[in-house]
Amino acid sequence: MRLLITSISIFFLSSFSLSYGQDICPGADVEIATLSFSYTPADLTVEAGTTVGWVNFGGNHDVNGITNSITDVAFNNPEPFSLGSMFGNASGVCLGTFTFTVPGVYDYDCSIGSHAANGMVASITVSASVIGCTNADACNYDQTATEDDESCLFIGDACDDGNADTESDVIQDDCSCEGSIISSVDNFEALSVLIFPNPATSELNITLNKKSTLKVFDALGKLVLETGSVSNWLLDVSVWEKGLYTLQTEAGKTYKFIVE
Repeated sequence: MRLLITSISIFFLSSFSLSYGQDICPGADVEIATLSFSYTPADLTVEAGTTVGWVNFGGNHDVNGITNSITDVAFNNPEPFSLGSMFGNASGVCLGTFTFTVPGVYDYDCSIGSHAANGMVASITVSASVIGCTNADACNYDQTATEDDESCLFIGDACDDGNADTESDVIQDDCSCEGSIISSVDNFEALSVLIFPNPATSELNITLNKKSTLKVFDALGKLVLETGSVSNWLLDVSVWEKGLYTLQTEAGKTYKFIVE
């Protein structure tokens, strides 16, 4: 059921037997009443994507969002809109609808005769949709969001705390993300490393079954190269000095490889 927004006086309500919620303009989300020298409401705020309909309850009126009928200066609305003139009646006649998709302020008037000069002017403010979590019970609830993006996180949901030393990360009662610490012994026993080719002459590929930070030392124990937490590391060893090198994992386990 659409909403006909109007504040027409009791006299007119009695005379024309108007009521709220008449679906006079098919497809309209909001309907504006036109009568005498007014649009009601004269100032309306809607979200982008809203379809507005204008219902004429008497007289000959139009909707002009192109050029100001009083000053003859272009309205310069975010996008032009207009509806042709039509006579109304007590039951209401739909002048037409327009779907506002571009945010901004839209000014318009009635260009029939001196209607605009007699006060038949109005504006519609179109606000942009804000994407986010709209569930107030969620940890990441965004009170400014107008459209839900299915990103809501709740206590007990799985998450990633960004720590390679934890597992089974979940959202806690205070909405923080935490996991259980993996002991260094577990890391040591669970981690497997594949180094190939070995010996290597140009490229060396290091593959792990779980992420770990890695360091490479030369035969003298000097740190040659290191990386953050990875599960695969491709090294260009074509310019390295020939010899024996040691790969050390985050858990301290070491592996040897040769550069020829």
